[in-house]
Amino acid sequence: MARSTVLIVTPEQTRSLEVDTRLLAWLKPLLLGLGTSTALLTAGLIGLGAQHLVSRADSQQALDARKHEIDTLRKEVADLKNFTSSEINAKLAALKKSEQMIGELQTYLQARGVNVKPVSVEPPAGQPNPAAGGPVQARVGKPVPYTGSFARDTGNLLEVLQSVPLGLPHGGALSSPFGDRANPFTGRGSESHGGLDFKGAHGEPVRATASGKVVFAGVQGGYGNLVEVAHAHGYNTLYAHLSRIEVKKGQLLAAGEVVGLLGSTGRSTGPHLHYEVQRRGERLNPEQFLALDDASILAQR
Repeated sequence: MARSTVLIVTPEQTRSLEVDTRLLAWLKPLLLGLGTSTALLTAGLIGLGAQHLVSRADSQQALDARKHEIDTLRKEVADLKNFTSSEINAKLAALKKSEQMIGELQTYLQARGVNVKPVSVEPPAGQPNPAAGGPVQARVGKPVPYTGSFARDTGNLLEVLQSVPLGLPHGGALSSPFGDRANPFTGRGSESHGGLDFKGAHGEPVRATASGKVVFAGVQGGYGNLVEVAHAHGYNTLYAHLSRIEVKKGQLLAAGEVVGLLGSTGRSTGPHLHYEVQRRGERLNPEQFLALDDASILAQR
């Protein structure tokens, strides 16, 4: 066995130690391997630590980004809730206003007698008419439907309706239609009639069918006592054969106000109201203004 002597010197003493050199030969590689393993393990641990730190930083960054995204979504949801609530409130307010407007329209139209068809008491052909008259007009052309773009030019439907001649000027029966008719005095022949005749009793009130301004109040030929009212959108209405005129020229009227009393002045066979609707000087059939049907005047242009 190969041995070596190793001296161990200390301040107190000097010692000698015999060591088997073969053992040292085996121990040296072992120690070197252990050192290398320790170095590798340390490097691995350092690498894992660094990777963990990087991964942790990335995770935190991802978490921060996700949190920001969630916060943004929450804010958008809150804004959407607030917007929806505001929109619903606006719709409800508009609906309430619409319901109120519809109620006012119904009240107005009912007061105007719209959709009330007058009873006809026109006599059989060839017989005189005891409640008709008015000046003989030139031949009346084909009735022109009420037109105009004002319904699209205003947001206040009630204001539009109040300025358009709608409904009945008098509640009496219809005694003579618009257009061609027999001579009311003889019941024979043919003449053109520019309005409607409503039979009634002497002194009954005659009412304006729309708001407007009185442009004539006096006597005019075959009309007798006549009131003419100008309305918006080019419309005029005429109320003839009155026994008495209750308004003055230039006076402003609201729909439903009394313009005069029914009578038989002028060219007339008996107490009745001669009622005309004109638009820019052209006579229209007033019957189309007595009802709102499928060809509603508000839907036409």
